[in-house]
Amino acid sequence: MNVLLTRPLLQVKKLQSMVLKSGNKPLLFPTLRLNSIDVKAEKSHYNVVIFISANAVEHGLKILKTMGYHQIFAVGGATARKLSENDIRIDDFPRENASSEALLALDSVNCLHHKTILIFRGRGGRETLRQGLIKQDNQVEYVEVYERVSHDINSLHYQSLNEFLLSNEGIITITSIDSMKSLVEISSQIFDINKLKNYLLVVLSDRIKTYVNSIGFDKVLVTPDTSDNGIISVLINLNTLDKPVKSS
Repeated sequence: MNVLLTRPLLQVKKLQSMVLKSGNKPLLFPTLRLNSIDVKAEKSHYNVVIFISANAVEHGLKILKTMGYHQIFAVGGATARKLSENDIRIDDFPRENASSEALLALDSVNCLHHKTILIFRGRGGRETLRQGLIKQDNQVEYVEVYERVSHDINSLHYQSLNEFLLSNEGIITITSIDSMKSLVEISSQIFDINKLKNYLLVVLSDRIKTYVNSIGFDKVLVTPDTSDNGIISVLINLNTLDKPVKSS
């Protein structure tokens, strides 16, 4: 089965390989580019540091190494793994659901009061985490270390879409709301976007599902977790369901 992968090209190689090994055909359709932002934290020391995504880790490590802190938290498993890969010890992260709400619900975060907290993130985004921490009488600052920009349309987009649409069956993977917005923007310039609404979308969270439903995409499955393995598990289950049961 064709699987349209919408991640940035620099971050898609591992998933591309895993999709291929699962017996499916990966088609690259990069929706976003990530640009680093040259920025500095306001202070040299914080009580707590929080990374909101794996991308924030990748683009924020240089700043982290120049400052002091007591505790460090990640928004989910993928972000925690990225920190661990760079030999950074993590105090805690949500195990089952990567979200600001899940992070705020942790006992280790809920007990934070009167702390200076720095959140590493991309430009823009939700205010849920900051607002929750402020309610606990913390002083919260952002350092926005990267920005997402829509990918320029090139021959790869045309090639992948044409091949994807040759079959009535296929899966589109969506890893963020920004990625979905860019998918619609790019695809609309190539062909009738309504054609994509016939295909199944595999997304990483209920929040993404709610958004894609709101713009008319009704065929949506949410992965069991936000890792690449979560995406692959959905693909494997779908492949199993498609295979006829052998009679004994």
